[in-house]
Amino acid sequence: MSGPASRIEFRLSEPQRFLLLAVLIGVATGLLVVCFHTAIELLAWFTEDWAASTALRILVPAFGAAAAALMVRYLVPAAAGSGIVQTKSAIYVSNGHIPASAVPGKFVACVLSIGTGTPLGPEDPSLMMGAGVASSLGRTFELSRRSMRLVAPTGAAAGIAAAFNTPITAVLFVMEEVVAAWDAAVLGSIVLAAVSAVVVTRLFLGDAPLFRVPELAASVDVEQALAFALIGVASGVFAAVYVKGIAAVRRRVSLHARLVPPGLAPFVAGAAAGTVGLWLPEVLGPGYRAMDAALHSQYPWTVMALLGATKLVVAALAFGSGAPGGLFAPTLFVGVMLGGTVGGLGPEVLPAFDAPAVTFVLAGISGLFAGVFRAPMTAVFMVFELSGSSAVIVPAMITGTLGFLVARGLHHRSLLDLVAEDEGALLPSARQLREEEPLRIEQALGRSRFVVVPIGASRASVRAAVAAGGARVVLVAADGTWWGMRADALDAGLDDARAVDAGGEPIAAHPALRLLDTAHLDEPLDVALRRLAGQELVPIVSRLDPARLDGVVTLEDVQAAYGIGMRPGSGATPATGSR
Repeated sequence: MSGPASRIEFRLSEPQRFLLLAVLIGVATGLLVVCFHTAIELLAWFTEDWAASTALRILVPAFGAAAAALMVRYLVPAAAGSGIVQTKSAIYVSNGHIPASAVPGKFVACVLSIGTGTPLGPEDPSLMMGAGVASSLGRTFELSRRSMRLVAPTGAAAGIAAAFNTPITAVLFVMEEVVAAWDAAVLGSIVLAAVSAVVVTRLFLGDAPLFRVPELAASVDVEQALAFALIGVASGVFAAVYVKGIAAVRRRVSLHARLVPPGLAPFVAGAAAGTVGLWLPEVLGPGYRAMDAALHSQYPWTVMALLGATKLVVAALAFGSGAPGGLFAPTLFVGVMLGGTVGGLGPEVLPAFDAPAVTFVLAGISGLFAGVFRAPMTAVFMVFELSGSSAVIVPAMITGTLGFLVARGLHHRSLLDLVAEDEGALLPSARQLREEEPLRIEQALGRSRFVVVPIGASRASVRAAVAAGGARVVLVAADGTWWGMRADALDAGLDDARAVDAGGEPIAAHPALRLLDTAHLDEPLDVALRRLAGQELVPIVSRLDPARLDGVVTLEDVQAAYGIGMRPGSGATPATGSR
């Protein structure tokens, strides 16, 4: 058999095409991040070898930060900002659109800045470049508007996964802070993109975790738990100071932006970092080598305390001045040094600090990251993936939880919220979404009185039941289905005599009776509102027994649940209904 009728067309649906595109996004982002890291390391190696004199060691970071900032300001303004804020804006504001110039602009500016010694990291820029790659591919493949909104977080996860070699951390961070919610529609594509990006980076850079740590015992006793709790509290305090410091510097720079030449603030911040680097070169750049050395106990606690405090100051100055780069690596650096300081100082004060020093170092990462970015779940899995050891999970959970709680208590807003506000964007955060939970159907129940009658009931008996209970709604149960009508429609259009004559008619024959779609107590109130677009009332039934009625919702009930029609400050509470 031949001919057009015999041909079978194979066409992928948009969700299927989106999942395949997620793999392509991961591969492309992984290759880009490999080139990004390589370029930064090559430039850093060149400047370290070339800048031998004291003056050059100060001026190279200064000119690098200033040149990168001016490049972003005048040549590629699309590459400005932290990266995370721009990615969130693509989701909530611009329908997934990130200008194509943002990717090469961010690449070159951050290589120039970080490679010359600016004390920032490549992870946040990698996130934005991944989102930019995803946005360009989404436009190329002509995705729908909804899919375009989901494509930016898909690329963001690929960027973070490739930068850290941590796919789980990437997925969790994007869901916690970029999407700011758990969205099943985007989770599959995010996972595919993150895994694809990690496979590519491991092919070129190896599959070892970012930090190499010795084997650790997984047991944590009560005394050690108290020691980790102390690190968590200290992490929360340092995180609040860190966030406030960065916010203060950015605010001060913004106030004086018109009074000083463009690029002067990054130049001064770079010169300050270069000057400090004369004595403490470990604080320049991302600082991965110093972090690895601290994990192998190569520094006394006094040196780690000095390095952590110094990095906190120079990173806050650099980021606050507008120098291109991210805050992930500086946060990890300060967390490493904080954990190492407490772990090294602790045995001199408390005998509980008898765990391996590396455990305290890793616990410090979790505490500070959770406090700064308000992402405790991401912090725990980040430590696990960065170290490759499951023994640090419990310590990381203790410090991450306490670091998050203490930092939130001392400074209610997260770093990303402050950066977004400083960049002129009002974007949702996970905290806001947790505090503004959507209303559920159960919160609209108890207002409309109703009566339930069998399918064979007469109109007269229904009228009597309505009068006895003062019901506004009539529901008819019939073999697991629900029919309904408003009580005032029972005798609509009939005079008293005709109403008496019609009393013997079965309610099932009433012209106003309609088959109704049902809903459940735990569903968002929006579900009931959508049902009410096509029917006057919504029966709320049990999930375990569709024949059991839990209540009724009408349009008036929805309005009352949202406070529509109530006087502000009246203190009015919903009326309680009954059967």
